[in-house]
Amino acid sequence: MPSLRIVTQNIWNVNDHWQERANAIGHNMVDLEVDIVCIQESTPDHFEYLKSHSFRRYPHANYAPSDDGSLTPYPLGLAIFSRLPALDRGKVDIEREREMRNPWMRIVQYMTVETPSGYSLAVFNTHLFLSDGQKEIGIKSCLDVMRRAQFAGCQHILAGDFNINLDTQPEYLAPLAEHQYADLWTAKNGSETGYTSPLDLKEPLSQRIDGFFTQRDSLDRMVSVSLVNTEAINEGSLLLSDHIGVMATMDLD
Repeated sequence: MPSLRIVTQNIWNVNDHWQERANAIGHNMVDLEVDIVCIQESTPDHFEYLKSHSFRRYPHANYAPSDDGSLTPYPLGLAIFSRLPALDRGKVDIEREREMRNPWMRIVQYMTVETPSGYSLAVFNTHLFLSDGQKEIGIKSCLDVMRRAQFAGCQHILAGDFNINLDTQPEYLAPLAEHQYADLWTAKNGSETGYTSPLDLKEPLSQRIDGFFTQRDSLDRMVSVSLVNTEAINEGSLLLSDHIGVMATMDLD
């Protein structure tokens, strides 16, 4: 059965041996035959390293900066790496983080690809607000972007680090549910926890904040959703990120 695999991964920026961690994640993506990787917390220099080293087998790469530099730059941008050619790509600014010392711009990045079976897939990558008062704004902004005319007729995959506990804060996710978008993890795995954050060698995972949403009428194309990049390297002393990655597998038949 031909399939397409997409991973979302908060890559933890340039903390703690970041090149070694990025290379290990890149190797995992090749081993798992992942087609599209959505990355959060990537600086411009970090992205250039990923493009030329860790993710060099993904020829179609796009970086979306989180800030234009006009106000206290905080360069934690987004990136999408794809094996499939991009038909369209870009980003939309949402709003600046209000309650942080560095009020960086939260954004939605998008890339539209044509799958080998001939239908269009629009992938949206985001890293949303830490501030409680802005969480609903972030979700509504993602929805506004996905509902643009340029993405009509595409299957939508919204991926990212939502900074919302997807199991216990449904009030923030209500706009997605109202417009018939489903949480892929719960649709495919039910009550199985699937926690992704915060990852620490000394503490158990306690939240599920990373994941995927798609239209309910596209759920029949989704085969599975699973956790990836869970292992530690350096004889078990180095985590690949402070988040667990999540992989969605789609049936292309």
